[in-house]
Amino acid sequence: MKPLRLALPVVVVLMGVTACGPSVTGTDGDAGQPSDTAAGASPGADAPLDEVYAAVDGLTGEERRQRLIELAQEEDGEFNLYGTLNIEQLGPIADAFEDATDLPVSLYRSSSNQMMQRLLQEAQADFTGADVVNVSGAEMPILDREGLLLPLRTPATDVLVDSAVFDTWAGIQLNVFTPVWNTDLVGEDEAPRTWEDVLTNFRDGRLVMDLADYDWFAALVSEYFVQRQGMSEDEAVELFREAAAGGVVVDGHTLMTELVAAGEHEIAADAFAHAPLLHEPETPVAWQPAVEPLIMRPNGIAVHRDTTNPATSLLFIEFMLDEGQEMLVEFGRTPASTEASGGISRDLDIIGIDLETLLDEREKWETLYEEVVQASGGRAD
Repeated sequence: MKPLRLALPVVVVLMGVTACGPSVTGTDGDAGQPSDTAAGASPGADAPLDEVYAAVDGLTGEERRQRLIELAQEEDGEFNLYGTLNIEQLGPIADAFEDATDLPVSLYRSSSNQMMQRLLQEAQADFTGADVVNVSGAEMPILDREGLLLPLRTPATDVLVDSAVFDTWAGIQLNVFTPVWNTDLVGEDEAPRTWEDVLTNFRDGRLVMDLADYDWFAALVSEYFVQRQGMSEDEAVELFREAAAGGVVVDGHTLMTELVAAGEHEIAADAFAHAPLLHEPETPVAWQPAVEPLIMRPNGIAVHRDTTNPATSLLFIEFMLDEGQEMLVEFGRTPASTEASGGISRDLDIIGIDLETLLDEREKWETLYEEVVQASGGRAD
């Protein structure tokens, strides 16, 4: 990977936030400069991006990309990408974008918590930082409600799974929750076919669950067991409690898959479909035939409200939803595109986690899932 222009933190004083408020890290170039739009987005804040949409309306393929490159070359200032994707993955994607477009990228990468703090503080301080933002799907509704995301309109979303397309952002990779079992210990005749099988047929320490997946739990309870199977919410939650009581919990999806592969447990209830071990031919683990519906939470990308480079921002997002999807597959991720190799087939039944409702009801579902975890037969390390 070639050297990246990483955004260098510089301390700026937040005027008008608090008398002794926290400092915000800005970035080189135009990032970290006073914004023309305060938090709450002034009227017409999306006008520059609307002009870009108008300029490429009706264009597709290479013609559209070349027009976006032309528009991007006319923009002043540095293009700033804020992302939470691993630097080993986001860095090469930024490199590939530079090679394809000859447009430089200034990259700031951090954890989700640090990213959200930075974005919200910059907005509160009325400072311009990011042009494009990449965070998890759980954080995207927060940014949207704060008015920090611009409407996203691009034909590049046409090939994404339906539950990864939103008004102001798009999913770039999918966290697909699925049962994973040890094929040496679970024969074909015992392999789970339904979520009821997963939660009722593997007791006495045979089942392992992640201790933090309240979003997976909320989606299964409300969208599957209640809406589709006709259970009451109490009945569905009790099913999880009984499963946990007969199993163990673990901190981390990689660890749970490793424990199943090693034969420590027979099945993981909520592993990730992109777990590396699932794609190693000699490892005795499987997730297919898939237990449907699969539960999915996307990680997303969006144009920041205060972008000073709208054409470059749209160009980068379309690159991420095209060439970037195949790169994510190479990195062992599940792409949001149904046309990328390794993508989730449209033929599979997928429930996308209702991120807006989950944001409103987070305390409820975290509390209920904590009760499930506390009912477990122990914790595996």
